[in-house]
Amino acid sequence: MKGKIFYFSGKTKLCGILNKVNNTNELVIICHARTSSKDSRPTTLLADMLSKSNINNFRFDFIACGESSGNMSDYTVTNMVNNLNDTLYKMEVDYGFKDFILIGCSMGARIISLVNYNQFNIKKIVLWYGALDYFRKIFNLPSKKEKIAKRQGYYCIEKGIKLSYNYFVDERKYFAYKNLYKWEVPKLFIHGTNDSYVNYKSSIKISKKCKNSKLVLIKNADHGFHDENSMDLALKETINFIIK
Repeated sequence: MKGKIFYFSGKTKLCGILNKVNNTNELVIICHARTSSKDSRPTTLLADMLSKSNINNFRFDFIACGESSGNMSDYTVTNMVNNLNDTLYKMEVDYGFKDFILIGCSMGARIISLVNYNQFNIKKIVLWYGALDYFRKIFNLPSKKEKIAKRQGYYCIEKGIKLSYNYFVDERKYFAYKNLYKWEVPKLFIHGTNDSYVNYKSSIKISKKCKNSKLVLIKNADHGFHDENSMDLALKETINFIIK
């Protein structure tokens, strides 16, 4: 069964695509990168590979992304975490899935790290080039981007997308990597050594302090694994981790 699903997270209408390829009660949920969508290259390749490996999967758009509703003024870490919690609840109550594996790309990795894991039976997590904000969070000081957003009301990132000042204020409330330290679920960190957006050394430091974790560094891979060989390796490591 494959189908597009619309559902609510609070007042926000979210959109996702369910690929149900077996009759088990296990589901992999894929979370896209910041201001990206469920139809991005990494998320669609993950969904395709999971389906080919006979693994149920679901990918969805966070608030104000892709086909989901909402404005960029509503785009915050808090709302995205709520989106994921509500997605898990929807898949559990309406579709009968009981066991979950979470995969997050960049910002999506931060969001899965903040999920309410006491409420749901999450078996494993996979963090692709996780934007866990490790180095700046040591001091928890406003970034240059936040200072610009405070001055003009927003910060313009790639493709003209504007992040509100509220986004940055909200973002600083969370310490995703500390949450990972407490969480004993098996974790797979995959990061490229040529990532110009997120320092791969953060994955090294965090994974070393986490219980039950594995780190895979992909030599010369960038943020997003745009090289075909890098992506193939990331997909292979992810599938092996899930099925073992």
